[in-house]
Amino acid sequence: MKRERKGQIESEYKFLIKDIEAVRELLESRDRKRKRAYEKTVMFDNPQKIMQITDGRVRVRIRRPGRAEFSYKKPLKRAGIKREIEYETRIEEPEELIKILREMEFFPTTSYERYRTTYRINSCEVTLDEYPFASFVEIEGKRKAITQTALLLGFKPEDSLDKSCDTLYTEWRKALGKPLKPHLLFSDY
Repeated sequence: MKRERKGQIESEYKFLIKDIEAVRELLESRDRKRKRAYEKTVMFDNPQKIMQITDGRVRVRIRRPGRAEFSYKKPLKRAGIKREIEYETRIEEPEELIKILREMEFFPTTSYERYRTTYRINSCEVTLDEYPFASFVEIEGKRKAITQTALLLGFKPEDSLDKSCDTLYTEWRKALGKPLKPHLLFSDY
C-alpha cells in the first residue's frame, strides 16, 4: 500500500457558484476576509506532450512580484472528494524558473488569471476563486472536515466538480460554440 505523506495529496471539493455576492457574504460571516489577490498561472508541457499523456500539470503561479509557486499536480481516481498528488515549492524568481523550463523544452501551453480570497473555516482552507468565465468555491483539508464544511456552507458533496478550471473553461467555450482559447484572461471578457 502506498503511504500518503502530508503535503503530497491534496483533497478538496470544488463548487460552481451562481451568486458570488451571497457566497462572499456567507464566507465572511464565518471567517474574517483575507486579502483578495490576483494570480496568474501558466501551465507547461514538452514537445512530447508528457503532461497531456499523463494527465499531469507542471505550472508556475505568480501571485505578485517576488512571490510565486512552482508545482506539479496529477489527479488521483475520484472517490467522492477530488484528490490530487501535489508537489509545490515557493520560488523567488519565476522568470528565471521559466527560462530553466524552456531550456528543458517545457513551454507555456495554457494560462489563466483569477482573483482568490482565502478563508479558514472548520480547519479547512476555503477559497473563493473568481475567473473571467465563472466563480468557484474550493474547500481543502482532511476528508471529514471538507464534508462537514461543505454542508455547513450549504453545498452538497455530490455537486462537487472534479475537473480543473482550465478544463471547465474549455468545456464552457465548447458549449457556447466558441473556438479553443488557451489563455484565460480578464482583458478578453
